[in-house]
Amino acid sequence: MKTLISSDVRLLANLIQEGKVVIFPTETVYGIGASTKSELACLRVYEIKGRPKDNPLIAHFHSIESIAAVCELGEVGRALLERFSPGPLTLILPKKDKSLFPKDLDTLAVRIPKSPVVREWIELSGGPISAPSANLSGRPSLTKLSDVLRYFDRVVDGILVAEEPSFGIESTVVSLVGMHPTLLRPGSIESRELLKLLPDLRIPELTSKNENQAVPLSPGTKYKHYAPTARVILASTEEFIESFKTMFQSKSMAWIGYSLKGNEPDAFKEGFGKQSFGDDDRFCLVSSNEDYASKLYAFFESCDMSGVQSIFCEVPKPGFGEEGLRNRLEKAASA
Repeated sequence: MKTLISSDVRLLANLIQEGKVVIFPTETVYGIGASTKSELACLRVYEIKGRPKDNPLIAHFHSIESIAAVCELGEVGRALLERFSPGPLTLILPKKDKSLFPKDLDTLAVRIPKSPVVREWIELSGGPISAPSANLSGRPSLTKLSDVLRYFDRVVDGILVAEEPSFGIESTVVSLVGMHPTLLRPGSIESRELLKLLPDLRIPELTSKNENQAVPLSPGTKYKHYAPTARVILASTEEFIESFKTMFQSKSMAWIGYSLKGNEPDAFKEGFGKQSFGDDDRFCLVSSNEDYASKLYAFFESCDMSGVQSIFCEVPKPGFGEEGLRNRLEKAASA
């Protein structure tokens, strides 16, 4: 099949209205979406990804009012969206419109992407658009158009060309269903920010102990996620530096972290001369937790393409951006 690859939001909106599947960039990662109003179209998303049918999709809206029209938003939900949206926050809300996919759940995962281009596309399509991350199920999400094209050109009906993701990890997910709000998946919006509006927020262990629920309300809580084919090793700074100094010549090893620069062994400097870390796809130097998150999935993808067998990932630095990044690294390392 031929894939329409275009920046024309009207053309891509027409595809959604026709029940087709379109990949689009958000501020977090690329999504693979279909109309939330079309069960057949949404089921095709599952087939393309090889995604388990009980792993829910996030419905993407263009505005707060469009969410309120189909879900029980409430004062708390509205306050959260007004504070953090458009942006990387997903809320689990009770449905008012039971016809929306998935019909067998009384709740809907909702969010508003940051990109005005994407929001315009959603509105023109008649929204909302249900979309998981654009990847094969279980693998790292995609953050580069080149990777999207390699996997999905001639597989999906359309690809919206717009600004590439910058946050690099999936949205924070908060459930507003039940007695207390619950953080289901950490992300760029951290629990300490959420606690200012949600003092009774419940924050369960989010690395591996929340994965046995029979019917998950949010993606990223039950099945294997975020892992490349290569083995991921989450290493302390000391372990990271030592592994680099002793194994940097091995073409089957790769490193991503803060402590590459300044810790190069003499043999590395002699062998690489004036070459920078950016010239070798086995080394990824990061400057902050946010920079780390934005580069992580693309680095995983590059390592797999290069045949790397083990990836050493330095632990995140304490402070802003640590929560979501550590969650993704721990999940990848335990896969």
